[in-house]
Amino acid sequence: MGTWGNVSSAVVIARSLPPVPRVEVALSLRGGAIDLGARVLVAGVVPAPRFGREGEVAATAAELAARGADLVDVSLPPRLVGPVARGGEVPVVARAGSVGEAAAAGRAGAAAVLVPAEVLAGEVPGDGIDLADVDLGGATVVVVADDLPDVAAARAVADARGLALAFDSTARSSVEATAHEAAAIALGCRVIRTGDVRRSRRVAEVMTAVLAARRPAGDVPAGDVPAGDDVPTTDGVPSTDDVPSTDGAAPGGAVLPIDDHEAPA
Repeated sequence: MGTWGNVSSAVVIARSLPPVPRVEVALSLRGGAIDLGARVLVAGVVPAPRFGREGEVAATAAELAARGADLVDVSLPPRLVGPVARGGEVPVVARAGSVGEAAAAGRAGAAAVLVPAEVLAGEVPGDGIDLADVDLGGATVVVVADDLPDVAAARAVADARGLALAFDSTARSSVEATAHEAAAIALGCRVIRTGDVRRSRRVAEVMTAVLAARRPAGDVPAGDVPAGDDVPTTDGVPSTDDVPSTDGAAPGGAVLPIDDHEAPA
């Protein structure tokens, strides 16, 4: 190694990017299946309605769909899940903390139930409850993680059962959630549970393009980047600089506040 003026002959080895997880699972919903190797789904969370105003649930679900949600998350009592599932514009999902909650949501009409890995980890024949023996009303199970360090273990549970993997960002601030959602997608999560649909929709679009660009040639599923998506780029390289955050303004009418940091009146 030598130097000449301000020029060094030292060899600099650039570290390669980590491999992109291959996601080969389809999410079966009522009416069809979605190839999650080709896209990321955004599930907007419907908050609990104000006392005596249960009709707000359906109105908020419709607003979330209009904002770009692929799914609406109605993690509420089953009597509130059913009306949205029957009359909503997009499929309904629900988060469940137990097998019993998952069964109740599925029978009420939820197309999918998001279940933590620790609940499914006991699903061993002869030891605990086998979900194959539980009446989920036709709902599909999705494994959900809340923190990035938990994604690897959750993915192991999901891969062993051929299930999709979700990430729940609802407990995080907007800026923190943007980074965590992007990282979770890079780690294999293909459903984002969010209190800010516009932000998460943008993150999903950008990360879909980033992952497509990092896949080996010939390994990009058809439709991986949906036609018409306005993914921001810089000299052809997808950028996350244009990921917007919600302005926090509540929609008008009888729609509940759906920013995860805005408390209902």
